Amino acid sequence: MLKKSIVWSPSRVRMLNECPRRYVHFNVVGKGGWPGGPRSRIPKVANAWQLGNKRNRNDLMLRAVSDGVKDWISMQYRGEEWPEANAKNEMTARLRNNLKDSGGEIDDGLVKKMIEEGFPRISALDRAPLLSQLSRNHVEEWMPLNRLEAHWVGNSRVYTVPDMIARIGDIWHLVRLSSQMWRRVPSEIQQLELGVMLKWAVEEPSLPNSPDKFVIHRIGWVNHRWLGWKKRGSTVWKDASQVMLAHDIKELQFIHMTNQENVDLDTLAANGSKKNCKNCGFRNECPSSAVVIPNNGLISET
Repeated sequence: MLKKSIVWSPSRVRMLNECPRRYVHFNVVGKGGWPGGPRSRIPKVANAWQLGNKRNRNDLMLRAVSDGVKDWISMQYRGEEWPEANAKNEMTARLRNNLKDSGGEIDDGLVKKMIEEGFPRISALDRAPLLSQLSRNHVEEWMPLNRLEAHWVGNSRVYTVPDMIARIGDIWHLVRLSSQMWRRVPSEIQQLELGVMLKWAVEEPSLPNSPDKFVIHRIGWVNHRWLGWKKRGSTVWKDASQVMLAHDIKELQFIHMTNQENVDLDTLAANGSKKNCKNCGFRNECPSSAVVIPNNGLISET
């Protein structure tokens, strides 16, 4: 029997698919986030968490951007003025903290480069699809939501809450924001991951109980601008997303059951591809890491 509930999120499933070794380091042996591995008195657990939690500089920059996006949306909701200078200072502080927490060096030149790469994403939010309309009359009501609020599916915790919700007429718009996308139109599997928001929506007492009363939006940064994709909800989409969710949870249960704290981490399967290894902060210590040409930790879109 599992000692700990399974946690599902698109990022966890992506990590498992890209590299089982990194997933086991962080989420199984390292016991995931706080107050798991980093506070463990067992050296192997704490070390596994530290290795699995390592992020490259591009990931650290995107995390700081995501926090800045949340700040911008919260201030818009409260009707407060968004001071660009203060926001840039806040992002700088977050970058320095992220670098420190990841064990990297805090280099002022690197921080400046990360600001130049990331801050334009925040300052351009008032031109993003749907977000640019929030202050207009036809958006009748809207509010930011806590994406980190978990819901239970059986004995598994799942993260299905949108970043924000808005009502236009009698249609509710569920929005997922991404500080980095490679293309505007999500893949088939990404659409299924977005569709899990429909189950959350129809089960909320204050919202309609029919999927076709919702529109799913994915708004993200692609090639130096914010782009949006949207699709009307449907029962077929909701049901297909639930099938995918059940399959993912079974896969996560299997990897947890077959890899416990006493597993030999060096024997775990690793992806070893340049595509996945270049985005992994653990690659320098990983015995199966593919050779990657460094890019100062900042990965540009192609």
